[in-house]
Amino acid sequence: MTTKLVTFKTNHTILAGVDCTSDTEIVITKPVQVIVQPTKDGPMMGFAPFLDFAEEFNSGIKIGMENILCITTPNRDLENQYNKMFGSGIEIASTIPKL
Repeated sequence: MTTKLVTFKTNHTILAGVDCTSDTEIVITKPVQVIVQPTKDGPMMGFAPFLDFAEEFNSGIKIGMENILCITTPNRDLENQYNKMFGSGIEIASTIPKL
């Protein structure tokens, strides 16, 4: 499973572990809704619970592809924040420092 942004046809976007099991459905684990909140310094991204009450939250929730607009790769900062919550906590460096 890889961490992906899933945007639904309703224009809601979630960040989750995604496994494309077939042409008709995907399985997502540990999903969070990605929200944008305005601040005095400009828009800020945040996470909101998404189906965290479901028994399948950790094991996998099946979603039909007919409900999905697109599946994309999150930027590094967003993926690092997600990994702090649900992953190993290891952050991916955006650049390799010079020695």
